[in-house]
Amino acid sequence: MTGKIKNKGHLVLIGGAEDRKGEKIVLNELVRINNARNVVIIPSATLYPAECGEDYYFAFRDIGLKNIDILDIRKSSDASTPENLKKIDRADMIFFTGGDQVRLTKILLKTHLTERIRERFEKEGLTIAGTSAGASAAANPMTYDGDTKGLIKGSVKYAEGFGFIENITIDTHFVARGRLGRLTQFLCNGYTNRGIGIGENTSITISADNRFYVTGSGIVTVVSTEHLTFSNFDKIEEQDRIIIDGIRLGFLQHGAEFDMDNWITIGYQNAALSKTEMPAGKS
Repeated sequence: MTGKIKNKGHLVLIGGAEDRKGEKIVLNELVRINNARNVVIIPSATLYPAECGEDYYFAFRDIGLKNIDILDIRKSSDASTPENLKKIDRADMIFFTGGDQVRLTKILLKTHLTERIRERFEKEGLTIAGTSAGASAAANPMTYDGDTKGLIKGSVKYAEGFGFIENITIDTHFVARGRLGRLTQFLCNGYTNRGIGIGENTSITISADNRFYVTGSGIVTVVSTEHLTFSNFDKIEEQDRIIIDGIRLGFLQHGAEFDMDNWITIGYQNAALSKTEMPAGKS
């Protein structure tokens, strides 16, 4: 098992469509992890960054946060300004909104701003969170497209993600948009053989020891193609149908705890689905 990295922060990945007006269970847990007081919202993934940023601004304000910055970055050249870097330096938590993960990485990948976020995450306990596209982009490699043709070879695309988590592919809106085929196809190509599909209004909180726990009302699906009994993926042409057997699946819900190094469920906290009774944060 990979040893815990001292001072590394938490990575929180949300499956999208999280409650922002009711109990806000997922967002409340996100803030609770490191008692965040200074939050930076980055809505670059969406075509409507002002409106999206404002939506999350009010959601976090309702939780009780007062120091909330929105970085409305629409092109790479605007990312790493001294003002933006100062806001990153004083943040406890960075929050990437949903939208289009390709747009998000095109704007921010390999900028000084993203590298500063990574440095603070790895060394200073900064929490990084993303929802929907913001969660998918956290992984490297990152997938996109192929929703309705998940088991048609070549329908699923991939690109470099931020790499806050490596060699495990993240997918979101997983049940609502029927993305098991999409994730499975990508795992068949051999770039990675482990993936996590996160349901809506649901998050996984990954600690420095590569373990996560589940928060929220949906399902988290853990997928492994490490021990397939059959796959025709390498024998067929683009646009042919994929046949595959021997996939290993697990279905996790609120309170479940999972070890990503050994790819096993390690526990379950029988916690009520309430913001006042949540699984304890992992340190």
